[in-house]
Amino acid sequence: MEQLITLEQVSKSFSANAKPVLEDINLTINDGESIAILGPSGSGKSTLLSIIGLLDEPTAGDYLLRSENITALTRKQKSLVRNAHIGWIFQNFNLIASMTVLENVVQPMRFNKAIKSSEYIDRAKEALNDVGLLDKHATTPDKLSGGQQQRVAIARALVNKPALILADEPTGNLDQATGDEVIALLQTLCDKGSTLIVVTHDESVAQRCKRRIRILDGRIDYDGK
Repeated sequence: MEQLITLEQVSKSFSANAKPVLEDINLTINDGESIAILGPSGSGKSTLLSIIGLLDEPTAGDYLLRSENITALTRKQKSLVRNAHIGWIFQNFNLIASMTVLENVVQPMRFNKAIKSSEYIDRAKEALNDVGLLDKHATTPDKLSGGQQQRVAIARALVNKPALILADEPTGNLDQATGDEVIALLQTLCDKGSTLIVVTHDESVAQRCKRRIRILDGRIDYDGK
C-alpha cells in the first residue's frame, strides 16, 4: 500500500501558555486503510481529525499528503486540496435545508475545477445511487429521517471521489440499528479503495475498523489492530 498521509512531530496549542491539545504526533496512513480514532472527551481526537482534514492547522510539525508538504500551502491552496481529495462527514449532517438532496450533493463539485458543470447531475445521481437514495433526489432534507440525512451527507462526501473520507462521530445522532447501517456503508466504500478515518467514542463502531488509534492527553497511546 502507498502512503497517503504522514504527520511528523505535529503539535497543536490554542494559546501560548496552555497545555498542548496535541503533542508530537507521528502518524502514517496508507491507501485503503479503515481507522478508528478513539479517546475520552478532551483527548484531542477531534482536533487531530480537523488537522488531517485541513480544517485546522498544526502549531508545529509537518503534514505530508502524497509526499507533498501541505503545511507550507496557503489557506486557499489548502481549501482546494481539501475539496479535491478529502470527503467530510459530520455528526450533525450539515445539509443545506433550502436545497434538495440532489442540490446538496452537487454543491462540493462547484468548487472543484477538475469537474465540468455538465457532469454535476450525473455524478450526484451516481453518488446517491451508491447510498440507496436516488429516489429521494428531489426531496429536501427535512423530509428525511436521520439515517437518510447521513446517507445524503455520505453521498456529498463521495461525489468528488476523494482519496480520503473523514467521519466525525457519524453515528452520534442515530439509533443503534441505523448507526450500524451507516458504518456498514462506510466500510463498503473503504473496501472499494477509499481510506476511511472515523472519530468515535463507540467501541462497537471502532471494532468495524481494521486499525484503531487511541489518543490520551494529546498523544497517541495505542496504534494497532
